[in-house]
Amino acid sequence: MPGTAESHPHRDSVIVVGAGPAGLASVLALARQGVPTVLIDAGDGTAREGSRSCALDAATYAFAAGLAGGRLAGAGQPWGPLRIRRRSTDVPTLRGPDESAEPASTERFGLSQQRLEQALLDTVRATPLVTALWRHRVEGIEQHTDSVTVLARGPRGVIQQRGAWLVAADGAHSAVRRALGVRFPGRPRVDRLLCADVKVALPRPPWDESPVEPWLFVDPPFQRDGTVLAQPLPSDMWRLTWQLPLAQGIAKAADATALIPVHGDPGDPRRTTHRVRAVLRTLEAMNPDADTAADPVYDLVWTGEFEVHQRLARRFRIGRVLLAGDAAHLVHPTVADAVDLALQDARNLAWKLALVIRRRAPERLAETYHGERRSAARRRLAYGEDALHFFSPRGTAQKVGRRLTLMGARGKGTTLRRLDPRTLVADAQPEYAGSPLLTPGPGVGAIADDVPVVRADGQRAQLSDCLDAGLVVVLVAPGIEVWEGRRWRDAGLMPLLRARLAELPVASELVVTPEYPEATAHTLLVVRPDGYLAAWLPPGHDGELITTALRTVGRRAREAVVAGVPE
Repeated sequence: MPGTAESHPHRDSVIVVGAGPAGLASVLALARQGVPTVLIDAGDGTAREGSRSCALDAATYAFAAGLAGGRLAGAGQPWGPLRIRRRSTDVPTLRGPDESAEPASTERFGLSQQRLEQALLDTVRATPLVTALWRHRVEGIEQHTDSVTVLARGPRGVIQQRGAWLVAADGAHSAVRRALGVRFPGRPRVDRLLCADVKVALPRPPWDESPVEPWLFVDPPFQRDGTVLAQPLPSDMWRLTWQLPLAQGIAKAADATALIPVHGDPGDPRRTTHRVRAVLRTLEAMNPDADTAADPVYDLVWTGEFEVHQRLARRFRIGRVLLAGDAAHLVHPTVADAVDLALQDARNLAWKLALVIRRRAPERLAETYHGERRSAARRRLAYGEDALHFFSPRGTAQKVGRRLTLMGARGKGTTLRRLDPRTLVADAQPEYAGSPLLTPGPGVGAIADDVPVVRADGQRAQLSDCLDAGLVVVLVAPGIEVWEGRRWRDAGLMPLLRARLAELPVASELVVTPEYPEATAHTLLVVRPDGYLAAWLPPGHDGELITTALRTVGRRAREAVVAGVPE
């Protein structure tokens, strides 16, 4: 335990620099694993104003809601598929990777970044394992064999904090990344956006209970040669985003933030009102029963103008330091929202550091954070470049290509997918394909389906309810839904599987599901704490369970286990 005679406090704790979404999620995810953390931030512990990054995938939203301990209940607005309108004509929705009528995109939620940060900050203050140091700026980093020391200047002068690991989540201008000399190459100022949070009650048919759909307007009458994105948020809020012409000149900064506030026309307040009214009139007119004689009544809650950049750090792990969030990557928001990526970083690193700190897994497990998360960010950067050729064409060739794409927008296939680059990411190979922690098989490396399961105590739950604590082994057993309580615990393979899992040096849970897509009876699925499918063992391969589970936590089968510690 931390602080006992047998342990050194610095070997059992993690220092996290930065109190944005990545840093707050990291300390809370580590605390949930029983790891004490120290949070260092230059701010005063208040959430930043505005929705900013506001879109989360369903798995990421569930992770954030779990961290916040109920403080995000009802805070996410479920979204339907993205709708696209070119000029004044709706583009048919592309729903499946095979152009079928079935929806292809994963469920997504609209959630204001300000609301998210406030919920996580409130949870941090209520978590004893988290010590927060506000108004402290990092001035130096010193790495040791088994620890890392941070020098930070605060209201009472310079302090030193020592921990086993350091998570640098201090944004695109990361002082930690610079102190370590990690390069952050990429393209600055690739796009310019004007964002606004608008409170407006747009009419909907009383019988329509389907999720509200976000809209992408391409070359609309009120924004020629540009795009406008309208995203619904809870409580009648809408996040509106306009693409603006880039300012003239060459970017001088080699290290630029993902969203740098800029000033001046064409995003000045005198034009913002006109922009907002034009979008709201269009959204209102989509309801045939709406009264469009007058402009919708709205409140302009927040506005911000930003420049967008695409960058990727050379390394996500440097010794005992891990980079996360904007400190590690900047991606165009048409492909991935910064907060969604940041929360995924935190979820990936938390369970790995917890196992390493407890000496239940070797340090090489931490290295897989670099491989998995950097590959995921690099893939989105590539899609971001392709999106920029369409949304912000430069030169004759790109402009002609954009025109041809839009001319074919009534068809299906790649043409429509370029209008919504997120579908390209969703349809690509599994996120972590090629990771050394995985055992090859169907769907391995992708987020596991959130199927209903029965737990050891007989309680029924969703698979997502079992995550972030340890490995989850899922047995596919058709007909289990008609069994009473815990009868299944001693049926069939269950005693053997429980005995094998008891041999593992890491926490694990055995659950049963009546069905899993494309899985036959007695298939075993190994799911990582972060929800990714690590192995798919067909019937009759249960003898490989231990080897597979050890591989999932970065261990080799030949490594002996003495008191739960690798030799």
